Order: sequence, then C-alpha cells, then structure tokens
Amino acid sequence: MKWTEIKREHPDKFILIGDIVEERISEGQSEIIEAKVLEISDNGKEIMRAYRQYKRKGLDVLFSLPATSERFIVRNVPFKGVLT
Repeated sequence: MKWTEIKREHPDKFILIGDIVEERISEGQSEIIEAKVLEISDNGKEIMRAYRQYKRKGLDVLFSLPATSERFIVRNVPFKGVLT
C-alpha cells in the first residue's frame, strides 16, 4: 500500500510497517513509498513493543509517529558511541 494512503487512512496513529519500498533521495536519506501495515495503535509503547518483537525475529520494520507527514523521509545517521 502506498505510504500516502496509509497515512490518510490512519491519521494521528502510531503505525508499524514492514515490506518497505523506499526511494533514495540523497546519500543519507530515503523516502518510504510503499509498505505493509503490521500494527496500528494510539499507544506508542505498544508500537515500540511490537517493533522490538519484529526486530528480534530479524525483520526489517519501521514505525511512524502520529506527527509523521505524508512524505515519510528516513535519515540514515551513522551510529557513533561506545558500547559497554
């Protein structure tokens, strides 16, 4: 399903998506074009719990916040820090 349709059908919701089709905009940015809706909730904690479960299974998923616009831009930021 197109991201714009997903967002229009579920405004002001937390949305967990998978089977993501994205289009590279620049070196560090992509736009989500299409995805499969996995979970929808008013509760951010529920979506985070579901997100972690899917990630543990090795699935590539993302979640959107209620404020995410109809143009879903993902910025790839390299992780920097110290793991202990």
